[in-house]
Amino acid sequence: MPELPDVEVFRRRLAHSALKRRIEDVDVRDTQVLDGISARRLRDALMGRRLLSTRRHGKHLLAEIENGIEGGGWLTLHFGMTAYVERLDADAEQPGHTRVVLDLGDRLVCFVDQRRLGRIGLADDPDEFAAAHDLGPDALDLDPAEWGELLHASRGSLVSTVMDQARVSGVGNIYSDEIPFHARLDPRRPAEEIDDAGVRRLHRQTQRVLRRAVEAGADPADMPRGWLIHAREEGRSCPRCGGRVERLAVGGRHSYWCPSCQAG
Repeated sequence: MPELPDVEVFRRRLAHSALKRRIEDVDVRDTQVLDGISARRLRDALMGRRLLSTRRHGKHLLAEIENGIEGGGWLTLHFGMTAYVERLDADAEQPGHTRVVLDLGDRLVCFVDQRRLGRIGLADDPDEFAAAHDLGPDALDLDPAEWGELLHASRGSLVSTVMDQARVSGVGNIYSDEIPFHARLDPRRPAEEIDDAGVRRLHRQTQRVLRRAVEAGADPADMPRGWLIHAREEGRSCPRCGGRVERLAVGGRHSYWCPSCQAG
């Protein structure tokens, strides 16, 4: 599932490909990916207009629409399990499972989604959108004090708290394992018991891991070999200490950690 680094990569791709370029056509091929709007409303909001800016909030991508109309000042995109944004030349073959296409004249921006779990919608305001969807602050926007407040207000484990989008937005299965691994924290530990030193490590490693993942294009193959992402399987050797990687069940999901070096 796309997490914060993936969505930041998509945001940069959309900004580089589409900003300030007039949208000449909107081709909605599958209305299932539309979030509470009709194909006609999406076309009316975008046709003949430009996207002026982009921003990301956790796993959500938003783009400001020129001359925003009532109820539609921002285009919103969520990527579900398999969706992504692709920029193509106008005459290029489009990927299979393309659901919506923005025609920018000499180029296309495609919303591609194999499983049709992504969503495209419209919103008046990004902050109101985040509040309406019960999204906590973006993981990269939190300072150490805010991390401390968030953790100490939780009654769950560290890993379940970090994955809770209502508490902190943007971190899912992959990075909720990777960040505690680098911070040398036990993911099972109650979040409220993390001490000040642990909070500082968690903040520092959240910033480092997520930013480094963005630099790698969110591609695991380009991430450092010492990262847990290359050993997320029970029984594998920890890339840091050589210990045995173990699997946890967390809220119906699987989480991975190294008991040998995540005792803090």
